[in-house]
Amino acid sequence: MRVDQETEVAHYLAVLALQIGERSFPEEQRATVRQHVLDALACAMIGCRQQTFQNLVALCARVRNGCVWPGCGDERITPADTGMVWAYAINGSVFDDGSREGACHPAAVVIPTVVALAEDRSWERVDSAVVAGYDVMVRLARGGNPLFSRNGFHPTAITAPFGAAATASVLLGHDIATAQNALCIAALGSSGLMAAFRSGGTQPLQVSWGVRNGIMASMMAAVGNRGYSRILEQGFYPTYLGQHQLIPVDQPLRHEYAMAGSYLKAYPGCRHLHPSIDAFDDILKANRIMHDEIDAVRVGTYKLALETEIHDVKSREDAYFSIPYALAARAVMGNNGYDAFDEKHFCNPVLQAFMNKVEVRTDSELDNCYPRQRGAVVEIDTIQGTTLARKVEYPLGEPENPLPQSATLAKFRDAACASLSEESIRKIETLLDVSDPSDTPEGLFAAVCESWRPSRKMK
Repeated sequence: MRVDQETEVAHYLAVLALQIGERSFPEEQRATVRQHVLDALACAMIGCRQQTFQNLVALCARVRNGCVWPGCGDERITPADTGMVWAYAINGSVFDDGSREGACHPAAVVIPTVVALAEDRSWERVDSAVVAGYDVMVRLARGGNPLFSRNGFHPTAITAPFGAAATASVLLGHDIATAQNALCIAALGSSGLMAAFRSGGTQPLQVSWGVRNGIMASMMAAVGNRGYSRILEQGFYPTYLGQHQLIPVDQPLRHEYAMAGSYLKAYPGCRHLHPSIDAFDDILKANRIMHDEIDAVRVGTYKLALETEIHDVKSREDAYFSIPYALAARAVMGNNGYDAFDEKHFCNPVLQAFMNKVEVRTDSELDNCYPRQRGAVVEIDTIQGTTLARKVEYPLGEPENPLPQSATLAKFRDAACASLSEESIRKIETLLDVSDPSDTPEGLFAAVCESWRPSRKMK
């Protein structure tokens, strides 16, 4: 089906989502889905450590027959609130997956919706719902990339209600008309500002509220409520772009499904930092250079990476958006893991001095390749007078440079080891066994939450 003057965008996306929802995927594709699910669970185990997450959970009404969240114990909350708090935990980690085409983070939207509605769902249904949710969200976000961000709007947040509504429509078994209404009602809960990143602790709230809105939209549609059928082409895109979409939703993706074109992160922080980290890391490893042997570092990257750059680093959230900090952490501490972005390191005079050695600028060639590529070129001047350079076109975790499943397993274990028992960790890891996981989706998601050891919760 094609989108033309007679076909509403929401109708096309509803048909697409439900068609994907009815497909049976081969094991290779399901393995990709499960790797992204496990990655999202790892992210949630990190994001739930934040005080903002705890404050958000405290505002959710407890119900008798509800859903779980990390650290819930015997308490339960509604499915809509469940999607909201899981979305905060995943997106708040700044460690979640993403899409180059849409410049958005689908896992922070789709996986929380799955957790919220997992009761009595099979793994086959969950797998197809995840693929459908990614496709709808990425296609909508791609239509405004990169202009959404340059207009001041956060692509993940403004498309979150649609990704959640599409995922929920598959899980709830909606027909085409109901799914279309869910997407149209979801538009009423769409908002998100790039300026929110200046206060990183609360920024993920705009994503989490979008997920809650999308789940509610799907539930409202299920009981007969209708939305305006052309709200996407006449409202959403004109409002956020000031024009019609840049790329039609029916234009084929670079891969058969958006899921296959999505990346996974090897370390936390904004994705715009990662090509610079990889290039810098390659130089240090290949030449065995120590931080005190480096005189200057020059980074060339695309314009949007500079536009989101935070120079005055005062918090973990600021560090996640600072290329000089990320490179200094790698040079001085030897890695870019979760702990490397902790605020306890900010007063390190050696790290501060190294940050002053890093210059970041726009590279016109790399900028012309964005968003098809997210690249960086790094040059290092040593105190011996030599210059070493490395260019990275696809950072680790991209489809062209995939993250191995073993790395995702290690990421989950590192995130979960302080809070979950070894038995629970091994049980949850079986979701990667697409032929025979140890439990239902609902059961494995509950295992993330119910075996929590509060005394060992990481701060």
